[in-house]
Amino acid sequence: MTAIQKLTIAYVTTLALMPGMARAADKALNDNQIAEIMHTANMAEVDAAKLAKDKAQTQQVKDFAEHMIVEHKQNDKDGKDLEKRIDIKDKSNDTAKDLKKDAKTEMDDLKKLKGTDFDKAYMKMQISMHQTLLNDLDQKFIPAAQNAHFKEYLQTTRKHVAEHLAKAQEVQIDISK
Repeated sequence: MTAIQKLTIAYVTTLALMPGMARAADKALNDNQIAEIMHTANMAEVDAAKLAKDKAQTQQVKDFAEHMIVEHKQNDKDGKDLEKRIDIKDKSNDTAKDLKKDAKTEMDDLKKLKGTDFDKAYMKMQISMHQTLLNDLDQKFIPAAQNAHFKEYLQTTRKHVAEHLAKAQEVQIDISK
């Protein structure tokens, strides 16, 4: 079994299934918990992208990673600024904790890869992460958001996540040629 196959299997059983996200569906999330999940997701994206900037072989993957750093840092800043204005405080929760743990596992797996194996695994991870976040925004976070301004932030974030997903799919196709 190749490193990519192992990473794919590990990824499908962790991030793609997002056990923490599944638990979140069983309990209603509040704005404070969603804010913590969004912060955790943004930081996981930034960390993975920083690794990709250093390890990626293709310029297209490096450029995508740089775009993820800029976009996710900005989204996190926008979220934090909004939270201060509307008095939302990040609240620790199982979903955010599981996301952080799973992201660390994925980072550890990515660090073991090199060259095109790294590029392919990183892009596959990006597609899965953005698809999962898009689904969670649509099915859990946006419907559960109570504050109208926070809901608007999540809807704007959703548009960016959809754009990131489309770009990740495009890069994946290009590097597989």
